[in-house]
Amino acid sequence: MSDSDLFDRFALARRPLGLSYATFFDLRWVLVYHNSWAMCAVLLAGVIVLRGLFAAVLINLAWPAERPRPSFRQLSRRNLLYSTVAHLILLPWAAMAVIAADVSLAWFQFMEMAPLLILAPWLQRGGVVPRWWCGLPSVDLVGWSLLNFVILALGAVLVWSVPDVWTVPAAAVTGVANGLLWQRKVRAAVLPERVRWSRVPVVPLVVAVVLAPLFFLDEMEAGGARGAEQANAAIDRLPEFGDIQQTVIFLGGYDSDYRGDPEKAEPPVVRFSYRGTDGHGQPLPYSPADTHQSMPTSAHVLATQVERLHNRTGRPVALVGESEGALIARYYLERLRHPAVDSAVMLSHVLRAGRVYYPLPQADTGWGVATGWQLRAMFALIGVRATLRDDPEEPFIRSLLDEAPSYRNEMLCPVRDVRLIAILPLSDAIAVPAELNAEIPVVEVAGLHGQLLKQPRVLATVADHITGKPVPDQTRWDYSILERVAGAWQAPPLPLALNPPWHAEDQPDRALRQQPCPPT
Repeated sequence: MSDSDLFDRFALARRPLGLSYATFFDLRWVLVYHNSWAMCAVLLAGVIVLRGLFAAVLINLAWPAERPRPSFRQLSRRNLLYSTVAHLILLPWAAMAVIAADVSLAWFQFMEMAPLLILAPWLQRGGVVPRWWCGLPSVDLVGWSLLNFVILALGAVLVWSVPDVWTVPAAAVTGVANGLLWQRKVRAAVLPERVRWSRVPVVPLVVAVVLAPLFFLDEMEAGGARGAEQANAAIDRLPEFGDIQQTVIFLGGYDSDYRGDPEKAEPPVVRFSYRGTDGHGQPLPYSPADTHQSMPTSAHVLATQVERLHNRTGRPVALVGESEGALIARYYLERLRHPAVDSAVMLSHVLRAGRVYYPLPQADTGWGVATGWQLRAMFALIGVRATLRDDPEEPFIRSLLDEAPSYRNEMLCPVRDVRLIAILPLSDAIAVPAELNAEIPVVEVAGLHGQLLKQPRVLATVADHITGKPVPDQTRWDYSILERVAGAWQAPPLPLALNPPWHAEDQPDRALRQQPCPPT
């Protein structure tokens, strides 16, 4: 499959025609594919105008004969205004799609998709009737909106699943089905038996309610981190599942912490500390804030801990990394590996991270320049109540952006003289582009990100891999389906060769096409 074929497939899998979904589609492309403020302004104005006029044409064609049809001029004015409002309403969730494409986490993908699904029925009358922002949507409108979501998701599965020569026909079939839904949606908007609460501005209230959870995003993430930490406590049971001769270093994920429990500082399982080790080689306590440091910094801290631990014990070392810890372990193995490290397990592995970009704050140009400032403003507002807030410019996020070629190309590739395995939760499938293209064993498990170690079968798989027992691929059909369903709602990837700061003009791009790993 060529670069252009797969990029076309990305585009066709993301072409919803219902106006609220199409608006969302427009915004994701604008947020990723602009490299100056002027270009962003022109593209945004262009999609607002073109989407409004296109919607006016479709509504004009779908207007039911039972009601007098407004003039095309009236429909155009109505839809240009609605298109402007809809793009502004959906802008925060389009930005969430960009974050999801950078960190490749299901949490952000869910925070993008769920509000869109909730908002869609309330926006369906927009551009069709005056005062569309007042009153409740009819049962028919809610039903057609949900069916539209299902059709678009199934269309994405179809587009991703057919051979290349059938990609365009598959997209056309999806478009025909979506066009028929347009007709039913317009009819349901124009011909309701009656509109309940017709004088109440319901849509602004719904938008406010859907926006509210964003202000608790940091607290919800902190709660998830606490749940992951409780699940990760099970790593201490690892020796129960096999005769492990190595010293195992467990690397916790983002927002994890370690309080310096002496019982967890000695082999066979020790904790990795984001702050490093003391004079005796023991891991230092660290707080969630320490996990926000850059990936290269954490990898060098790991290198020191591995060397000191091996010198102290004389035993080979195995790494077990969870989420961010898996990224650190993989980065370390590629660049800083000590010869004593013979195996590694990557749990809840963050795959295909760094699919988008935005430049540093001092830059006036660069791909995603306006998007970067939108994200900084959003997360400053979201984190105003949080004791530890996420920051689009924190070193960890910045390293994902700056080292994108590594995270897109290397994460599922083998490393010479190291046995590698990735254990992936089913939930993360919605944040990963279809076709993993892995060249190491992959085990897909029903579970949530960061919660896998509480499953005994996962601990047994980790122990088998570390002790050298063969662990074959264990893939799930539903993982592949979820990848393809969610593909329609992910932000488009920025090609590596397009972004000069990546210096990747001659590198493969495994986020865009099936590409073999470089020889080890």
